[in-house]
Amino acid sequence: MNKLDLVNAVSEACSISKKDADAAITALLLEVGKALERKEEVKLSGFGTFLVKDRKGRVGTIPGTSTKINIPNTKTVAFKPSKQLKELVK
Repeated sequence: MNKLDLVNAVSEACSISKKDADAAITALLLEVGKALERKEEVKLSGFGTFLVKDRKGRVGTIPGTSTKINIPNTKTVAFKPSKQLKELVK
């Protein structure tokens, strides 16, 4: 499913226009992104939690040359599914 499919599904489920559904989904995604930028967790009951995690630096190897490089610490976005979501995909 891509964003267009989601817009169509929300439009039908809520009996709203596709334009309004697209605006609502776009606003939701924008706000989730802003919260993660502030390092806040985003908990969606019955769905899961988006959070920012620290990834430790490590030593990597360039394939082909076997040259060692240092990969610095970084931050990444993680998703922890809720119990209900886990049950749906069993």
